[in-house]
This record gives sequence, C-alpha cells and structure tokens, in this order.
Amino acid sequence: MLSKKILVTFLMVVVLSACATDPAVQAKRDEAAVAQRAAERWALLIEGRLESAYEYLTPGYRASTPYPHYQKSVKGQGLWQAATVENVQCEQESCDVKVKLNLKIQYPRMRKPIHTDTEVFERWIRGPDGVWGFLPKQ
Repeated sequence: MLSKKILVTFLMVVVLSACATDPAVQAKRDEAAVAQRAAERWALLIEGRLESAYEYLTPGYRASTPYPHYQKSVKGQGLWQAATVENVQCEQESCDVKVKLNLKIQYPRMRKPIHTDTEVFERWIRGPDGVWGFLPKQ
C-alpha cells in the first residue's frame, strides 16, 4: 500500500515538472504576463503618466535614454482614448505584441472630432531579472 502511494506521488511530481518545463506552457505564461504589462503601460500612457510608463521600458533602453529624451519622443498624448492588447506571441526571451488603439482627432475646421482605430506592434524583452520590458524602435 505504501509503495502505491509513493508511486502515485512520484508520477504526480513527474507530470507536474514536465508541465513546468514545457515550452508551450511557459510561452502561455509569458504571453499572459506580457499582455498584462502592455495593457498597464498603455493605461499609463493614456492617463498621461509618462514617468510611470517609462518604468515599463527595458533596463537597457532606460540606461541609454534618459527620461527627458523619452518624454520628448512620445507622440500621441491626448489623441489616445483606449488601448486593447489583441495578440501576444512569445518565443524564448522576446514577445511580439499587437495593440489596437482608439484615437480621437480634432481638426481645427471640423465641428466634431474623428474617432478612429489603429494598430501598433511592439517588441517586449525579458530582462535579466525576469521582468518583461518594452523595447521601442529606434
């Protein structure tokens, strides 16, 4: 009877450890983590909280681009109304993210603003600490 319990426990450990190291399972975990971080970052950008959004960038990018330079490079503030992470695909240490943005554009001679959608594609990289960071195109 005891040997049966040990065998069952051993099999459970083997199955669970296989799931933990399965690349497909890890990719799904990474995709969920990146989707959440991308959504959080876009929420900060829409709110105009650029300094907080800056923290979502990769450590290497932040080391080479001081915040004032990053702040000047952000274009679209005030136009962005909503962001939805539509797709995340991860391979090992990087993920490609597709985000749908809803924009409100007001032209000077038009009475009503125009509402439109666009898509942006982002690259996210796993940092040395295991935290995913956004890597802007240079």
